[in-house]
Amino acid sequence: MKIGRNDPCPCGSGHKYKKCCLEKDRADAMPALRLAFNREAAAASAQAGQREEAPTEAPGLKLSPAPSAPPAKLTLAGLRKLASRDLEWAQPAHLALAQTLIERMKGEYDKELIQEALLLWNAYSRQVRPVIKKEGTYCAAIEYFLSEQYGLSVPLSGLADKYEVASATISRRCKELAAYAEEYGLPDGLPAPEDFGLIGDSSRDQAQILVYRAMETAGSRQRVQLARRALEMYPDSADAYQILAEEAGSEAEARSLLQQGMEAGRRDLGWSFFEQHKGHFWGLFETRPYMRVTRSYAESCWLGGDADEAAGTLAHLLELNPADHTGARYLLLAAYLYTGKLEEAQRVLKRYGGEDSSASFAYDRMILEYKQSGITSRLKMLYRVARGVNRHVPDYLLGVKRLPPVLPDYTTPGEASEASEYVIMHSRLWASVPELLKWMLKQAE
Repeated sequence: MKIGRNDPCPCGSGHKYKKCCLEKDRADAMPALRLAFNREAAAASAQAGQREEAPTEAPGLKLSPAPSAPPAKLTLAGLRKLASRDLEWAQPAHLALAQTLIERMKGEYDKELIQEALLLWNAYSRQVRPVIKKEGTYCAAIEYFLSEQYGLSVPLSGLADKYEVASATISRRCKELAAYAEEYGLPDGLPAPEDFGLIGDSSRDQAQILVYRAMETAGSRQRVQLARRALEMYPDSADAYQILAEEAGSEAEARSLLQQGMEAGRRDLGWSFFEQHKGHFWGLFETRPYMRVTRSYAESCWLGGDADEAAGTLAHLLELNPADHTGARYLLLAAYLYTGKLEEAQRVLKRYGGEDSSASFAYDRMILEYKQSGITSRLKMLYRVARGVNRHVPDYLLGVKRLPPVLPDYTTPGEASEASEYVIMHSRLWASVPELLKWMLKQAE
């Protein structure tokens, strides 16, 4: 849906945004992104090594009264005390593994990430009560799990060598950690809004940290929790609504959330901002959440049968960003063709189709010709050209090949991935021209 995790990257690589420029765009916006931690962890680490703590109601964690002085810097001594004295363990072997984890991760990771590893292991081990046969198996799995969560790109083979365990074993344990996280959420609950003072002074910046974390989280439950907390901090977070829409139970619910996200994005930027920067929106990073949620809303309208609303929304995106980094032109052309607005469709092709070699434009040109003139020699020529661009599209359209259940992770021009994405997104359009499909079937005979 969107320029975001599952949309074709606007750089033109053919890969999905999440596998291409997502991290680069994110780094441009906030290069100092750090981990944000829950209330218990922050309190415990701040006090580690300073005083005895009194127990609170939080299971497994004893906290001291809030200090009047600024929090102390997290240290290795503080982490060791957190493991040995502040956290409660179900078995001595679990504590021993936590201590091993500190020693094996120090020097390679920030202390904040080591703290996150300790909290994860504590929560997991107290719930699951695993039997420890080889410490390295769980240590490697925790490292790999967190590296995947926070985009650190730690190779699995490297961890296998480091801990002298099999890669398959690490992968299996990592899946167990992921299943735990999906079922029970983040260790010791999510951080409260007031705890996010680590980066940025504004509630908007702090909410965006949660949004970024949600984008990189696989579990639906965690993603929803993080997005809702982001909205508690900053109600005008368009990206938070985007995430909630992705996890919605129905298309109608998703569309409603996306519409709320658009409204939030407008409030966030301010009405005057739109008039001032219309025409070069994409060049301003702060516009990206609004652009993403608006594109997603247009797609939701299209897939839900409201082609007119989709077309109006996509045309709005092109007004803001004529260079069309979001790829709005492809679905806009389909919406115009579907609703019979052929002059508008011609204008889209005239403006963007000159050097565009996509399967989308190639096959949609056939529909435009058919709607204007019926079966003609030009239609036959356009069909030959379109097959030259991507020969897989007719097979999917005519049922020769079965479509995949979901959009591909990335698309390659001319390959089956491009064809399946085109047919999935344009199936409504082609269903409106059954006689053209019959004609295509005859050409294949």
